[in-house]
Amino acid sequence: MGQVGFGSYRVSIRSKEHRQSLVKALEAGCSLIDTSANYTNGESEELIGSVLKEHPNFKPIIVTKAGYIQGSNLALIDELNAKNLAVDDLVDISDTLKHSIHPDFLESQLTLSLKRLQRDSVDYFLLHNPEYYFQGENPTQEEYYARLKKAFIYCEEEVTKGRIKHYGVSSNNFTLPINDPQVTDLSKILMILGEIGAKNFKMVQFPFNLIEIGALEKLGDYGDESLLELCMQNNLLSVVNRPLNAFTQNNLIRLATYEDMYKDLDEKKAEALFEKCMQILKDKWAEGSDEMTTAEDFNEVSMIKQFTGLWNTLQTPDAVEQVYFGHFFPFIARVWGKALTPVESQPFYDLMEISQIYSRRNLSNKAIEFKKQAQQIGLLPDEENRPFATMAIETYLDYGFDYVLVGMKKPEYVDQLKHLF
Repeated sequence: MGQVGFGSYRVSIRSKEHRQSLVKALEAGCSLIDTSANYTNGESEELIGSVLKEHPNFKPIIVTKAGYIQGSNLALIDELNAKNLAVDDLVDISDTLKHSIHPDFLESQLTLSLKRLQRDSVDYFLLHNPEYYFQGENPTQEEYYARLKKAFIYCEEEVTKGRIKHYGVSSNNFTLPINDPQVTDLSKILMILGEIGAKNFKMVQFPFNLIEIGALEKLGDYGDESLLELCMQNNLLSVVNRPLNAFTQNNLIRLATYEDMYKDLDEKKAEALFEKCMQILKDKWAEGSDEMTTAEDFNEVSMIKQFTGLWNTLQTPDAVEQVYFGHFFPFIARVWGKALTPVESQPFYDLMEISQIYSRRNLSNKAIEFKKQAQQIGLLPDEENRPFATMAIETYLDYGFDYVLVGMKKPEYVDQLKHLF
């Protein structure tokens, strides 16, 4: 049976709670930590390095990844390009997101990762979602695998140098149908590895959950193996990510419930706080009104009309942050005409916190409904009192995956899963 690994997508060295969770997981026997150079702009790796330095008796497997160009890496890629490095194969997606698996860029990322992790080597170094290549101009499967081949040759060299022990690929596209033009085809990767005589490709990471089950489906075009079976046949560690975030065509279903986070929600007080915030904003709006724009126009402002329908119906905490930080808070700043004082801004931050609680309830309601459906068709055992997330992850491990990565930012999440380390 496989094990649960500590997923550190959103953990940061700035958070005491994240540190507590990681230490607690390691104390409970967690044997693998997964991170990436771009997680919280490197602060995830910094936390891991700090914790392991303070607790040298812990010897977990460390997996890190590289490929994303965000945050501080945007300046780094400019510096590399100025030296005529990592110029080729750069995928320019937007001003704030680029991607590269060129050896020049991978070398820079590995160097930074080792520094943040306070290690001389990492156990596994993965190419992080190389399928971003397909968002560039005129992508082809031939060029995609040529870039992967170049990266594999580089990784073999780093194994020889001793900076990495093994390497692999983390790709959401491993589970696409084999004839999809953007698929990451493991059978083709294995052919390339044979061509270059590679010996150290040892890990494959991909999404899997109760809805996205592509890793178990027979792939057909090159035999009867599923992705999981192909991993097993070639002695590759199979690592599942996104085990509790299932994406459908229409929305996200979170395969976990959060009753403790909304059980004390007082909807009357929440509505009163919303009305208070709207009145404060309306009064401020009136101060700047002229003869053509009166206070009565406030409720017809597009931003206010949209926000009124959204503030307690948003489906995820991420969506709450996007609405508040991307739209509502900038609108407030425009109405104020200057920066708000902490006292002035507090009611609006209180309202955002309430919106977060509502989003957890909305997520949980969908999860509870899906859990019932999954139990009815036999995907989950018919048990009422155990956490949905725990039941789902135990089911994945029974399928034969080696590791299931779970984000455990809170110590209570560790408690729910410590029997699976």
